[in-house]
Amino acid sequence: MLRLLLTMNYHYTFLTALLIFSSFCYGQNASVAGKVYEENSEVIPGVYVQLDKEQATVTDEAGRFSFKNLKPGDYTVTASIMGFQAVQKTIQLKEGQALMLNLKLKENVTKLKEVTVTAKSEARQLKEGVASVAVLETKKLYTQSSNTSDVIKQISGVNVRQTGGFGSTADVYINGMSGKQVKFFLDGIPLTYFGSGLGLNVLPVNLMEQIEVYKGVVPVDLGADALGGAINIVSRKEYVDYLDASYSLGSFNTHKVNLNSQYVNPENHLIAGVNSFYNHSDNNYKVDIEIPDQFGNPLPATVRRFHDQFTNYLINAYAGVYDKKYADRLVFSARFSGLDDEIQHNAVMAQPYGQVTYDESTLGFSANYEKEEILPRVALKWYAGVNMTRGNFTDTTLNAYTWDGVVYDRRTDGGEISTSRNLLSLHSRNSVSRINLHHSPWQNGQLTLNVFSSWFNRYGKDHIAAEFYGEDFYANPTTLIKNATGLAYEHEFSNALVSYTGVKHFYMMADGYAIQNLEFQPNQQTVSNFGVSQSLLYRFSEDFLAKASYEYATRLPDETELFGDFTLVRPNPFLNPEQSHNANMGFQFNTQKLKVELNTFYRLIDNIIWLRTSQFFAQYQNLLKALVKGLDAEVQYQPLYFIKLRVNATYQDIRNRSPRSVTGSVDNRYYDARLPNIPYLFGNGEIRYQKNDFLGTGCRFSAWWSASYVNEFYLYWAVDGNKDLKNTIPSQFIQNIGVSYALPADRFSVSLESTNLFDQKAFDNFSVQRPGRALYITLRTYLN
Repeated sequence: MLRLLLTMNYHYTFLTALLIFSSFCYGQNASVAGKVYEENSEVIPGVYVQLDKEQATVTDEAGRFSFKNLKPGDYTVTASIMGFQAVQKTIQLKEGQALMLNLKLKENVTKLKEVTVTAKSEARQLKEGVASVAVLETKKLYTQSSNTSDVIKQISGVNVRQTGGFGSTADVYINGMSGKQVKFFLDGIPLTYFGSGLGLNVLPVNLMEQIEVYKGVVPVDLGADALGGAINIVSRKEYVDYLDASYSLGSFNTHKVNLNSQYVNPENHLIAGVNSFYNHSDNNYKVDIEIPDQFGNPLPATVRRFHDQFTNYLINAYAGVYDKKYADRLVFSARFSGLDDEIQHNAVMAQPYGQVTYDESTLGFSANYEKEEILPRVALKWYAGVNMTRGNFTDTTLNAYTWDGVVYDRRTDGGEISTSRNLLSLHSRNSVSRINLHHSPWQNGQLTLNVFSSWFNRYGKDHIAAEFYGEDFYANPTTLIKNATGLAYEHEFSNALVSYTGVKHFYMMADGYAIQNLEFQPNQQTVSNFGVSQSLLYRFSEDFLAKASYEYATRLPDETELFGDFTLVRPNPFLNPEQSHNANMGFQFNTQKLKVELNTFYRLIDNIIWLRTSQFFAQYQNLLKALVKGLDAEVQYQPLYFIKLRVNATYQDIRNRSPRSVTGSVDNRYYDARLPNIPYLFGNGEIRYQKNDFLGTGCRFSAWWSASYVNEFYLYWAVDGNKDLKNTIPSQFIQNIGVSYALPADRFSVSLESTNLFDQKAFDNFSVQRPGRALYITLRTYLN
């Protein structure tokens, strides 16, 4: 622990000193910052502010603007926006001066016949930046019954595989990377630290402003060890009073309730609010299975899942200040979340369970601080949080069930999953800290320093298992300490060429154990690795650009991979980190009506951590070296202002690069063979009609059709056996439709949806059937 703290302190002290030294070296430059107000002292966002003819900016939601790195001299500041009279002011700047300037605009009563305003949204600016990222703005989805996993599968290069209905485990694939190789973040903080109740598969879109999917180099701002892909969820940050409530009712006794509200005091710059949701589903959809008759012969049958209820919930209260001299934003949060999960079957849906359950609850506290000019040309973001989680895993019954929920036998010992039976109580604690510094030493360059540190500890108690083993192994604590430090420099050489260079250092100290052959085997390991990245962007014109990137990345095993989940996943504290060489090249063509994007990708991955499943349990193992090559493409077309069409497709070729000494084969027939049980061709499409002034009523009407396609793929190696007799996950084409109607300003809206419209058999994994046709109605009110 002391070694870790010394290492972290060295990195942070040295790099912070570098930024501070740089800021004072260039400290002779001046700056101008301020706000634009109406005559009634209300701030005005979206005002165009120009400094002479050299620089220009637009005020943010709090009416703020700023110009940095200015030379001493005389300047003219002009502020203008539709509906107000432009104002102009002359200022004089001295060496090192930081001038505060507030401007007031008078309302303009001039009436204009027609005005067209064209600008790029923040999402489009990010998408057209140097990072290879897809951005999905979620506001249009607030009226729908959607979860994050439903939304991100619409993005090119992304595929989501779930092990059942609502709340089931979801594996996300981004350009050949999958599972733990893809990291999930909430405002830059890894999502795993918030507890299972806030998993990506169950998080409602009403909490989000946008979803960012990074397909290539993961920027250092996301302080974690992603191997070649990351998803960052940006939460809503509106500085207005609002109440947003919705209720969704659907098939399989599905209920989703969202309640979000916020109070803002613009005079004292205070903010307080609540985010909350409650979701429940019985998941009792029909599946085709086999049930043994009285003689033990399996007979085909169609039954409803009988032990698969899932519930999750959240209440998050926050309060703080904004736009103060000492802080642009300082918010404190208290959060309680959790889930209740009935476990229906094993990983391959071969064995039904009738009484196995898992529940979890997390209590968390956090602080979030942001300040643009904490030092000259230095912006600071800081996050700190602690979380305490308690989980209970119950597997005590001696009953054996068939798929119709009937008890057909009684065992003499053992549970439905474990050989010992379990009445396990788990206790875990974690703490996280993220320090992010942005420094602009000159006009076209920016340095970024990000330091992310985390600590995790877990122990358990199980007196039933202790009787079986003769010792309560679960009482032994497991500890994981991680640190990720990243330093990057972005430079704009011209209006056409942008470069982003990054270096990262990863540190891990794990102290855990495994139980093998009824023996306790402790293990402790320390890992220290570096990673580097380089990204380039070149603009051929305003509408056409190209991107290229390379990254040598490392991913450290996480707490579930190392220590298991004490339910279906066994521990393996001997895992080694994954390493990968990642390369990307892409092109974008963007106009108002047509958007075309093409990306190619290359990955060479070593020490792949793979979840090996069996009938009763699973375990993560280091297995293969693999080569990934592929491409994804997306076309969006808007022939009319009320119609949008979108289609995308992905092809990924994942080949084994491990010699026979690793695979255990007698020859090299597995070398260069396609990895099994991974989809290699898939795509999505959507047609959306939206009229904002439907039939002259001022109301908004929307209708949409969407579809997803996955080509068939083999469960096991394609080079083995007769192809006509091999186990295959079949090709699937799933279609969804929906309509919604909203009153002006979204005061009230109603939507109707149908997923899997034609009730097709759906499989993300072999033999694990997903829900058939489902219907949902969603009611929402939004008061601003």
